[in-house]
Amino acid sequence: MQLLDEKELREIDIIRLLGKERKYWQISEIATTLNYSTSIIYNALEDIKLYLAENAPNTQLVVKKATGAFLDKPDSISLDAIIEKYKTTSMAYIILDSTFNYPHLRARQFYEQHLLTKSTFYLRLKYLETNLHTVNLDIETNPMRITGPEIWVRECYYNLYWLTYRGRTWPFRSISREVLVYQLEEFLRNSQISMNTVEKEQLLYRLAVRYMRHAQKCYVSDMPLQNCVPPEVVAFIKKHGATLMNSVPEQYRELEEKYLTVSISNLVYAKTSSLAATKLITWHREEQTQPYKIAAAFLEEFALKYPDIVIEEDDHLWLDLINVNFYGLSLPHLYIYHDLRKQADYFRVENPALWANLEVIVPKLFNPKNLKQIAAPDIYFYYKYMVLIVERFAMKKYEPRLQIALVTSQDNAILNKLKSQILRKLELNIEINIKSIPKNVDLIVTETTTVTTKLDLAFVWNFPPTQNDWVRLEERLNGIRDRKLEG
Repeated sequence: MQLLDEKELREIDIIRLLGKERKYWQISEIATTLNYSTSIIYNALEDIKLYLAENAPNTQLVVKKATGAFLDKPDSISLDAIIEKYKTTSMAYIILDSTFNYPHLRARQFYEQHLLTKSTFYLRLKYLETNLHTVNLDIETNPMRITGPEIWVRECYYNLYWLTYRGRTWPFRSISREVLVYQLEEFLRNSQISMNTVEKEQLLYRLAVRYMRHAQKCYVSDMPLQNCVPPEVVAFIKKHGATLMNSVPEQYRELEEKYLTVSISNLVYAKTSSLAATKLITWHREEQTQPYKIAAAFLEEFALKYPDIVIEEDDHLWLDLINVNFYGLSLPHLYIYHDLRKQADYFRVENPALWANLEVIVPKLFNPKNLKQIAAPDIYFYYKYMVLIVERFAMKKYEPRLQIALVTSQDNAILNKLKSQILRKLELNIEINIKSIPKNVDLIVTETTTVTTKLDLAFVWNFPPTQNDWVRLEERLNGIRDRKLEG
């Protein structure tokens, strides 16, 4: 769910771009980079100037039509801090934060406190309401609170604070971070699970949300969870989760165990041994759980595309896919990180052939006629499947191999150096011939067109190659590869 509107997102993109380098950015350069018109950029820059003047006294935006825009800030103030402050002054954040920290606040009190007109408040509330509906949540106004399945309400708040602060700030005023850190360390010690710093901080945020819900007596007993958690995983949580459960009333303990199972089962799954993985896969297969059936359908379609890859029934990849599907089914796409699309775009560029096949497979798996309640967006499955397959099989080898002839007047030592540079600099599936021009050559890289009559296949560069030459060569080869993929 996106909390900020298009205007706010655009302004954050501009702030982030201007903060990359301490220089004047031409307005046309900003417009081209972010794909907006110059008039939109000018309007956004004016709003950013006003925002910085009110909220960041030591930072200012200098805009000159002839020179461009320059973000003037002290080195002591990080760009993340400016963006963080920007997000926390957005009306969407303020409304959601109020429903979390002040659950008895009424709508009229809110818009009077924030000097809003009634119509402005309800207009903004309507935008937020529309986004909440996409993840089966509602917002009430008297008092102001988020309602819906408890696990999704918590994910909403976790998402709000994590995407805003990313662990840089502890936003929970009435909960001691030190107490939660102690409890989490005890849990990790008893369960012998290792977490990296980011994973720890994410779980601390989730635990803080759970503590607040109980403290405010806002707990709702409805805790929908897919019936697809193996008994071994549930037993693990019951055995080792006491530290994280010690303040939970007895009547809610079973529900909290389910919530913790969802929150940390990916760590249990991911770090399980091969023997344990086999048992968990067998359980899913016998129970025919929904995550297993999706994994089976995916691997069936995958085998049609790549028949030379054989995946055994006890392969750990089964468990990885089951876990991906379990999360996608159990948690709303509030859970999906805001930058997931950027990560997915990177993988798509790096592995276009595999991505093209996923674009065929994923819509088949998640046809609304067959699966009506999918919490996560398609991009989540594209990305997660892509990562698993690339890590497991190094799918670059399935891209078309490009035949290059490297022809130069330099000696063999220089030829071999250029060959290694091409292979190192360009992460493509390339075969380079330095002795002759193959019959089915895709490109002839040379210093002069006199070496061949096939001018349409010639790529002329300088010696030694400039940075611009390398950029042009990569673009040319990417174009050849993409045409082969399409045709």
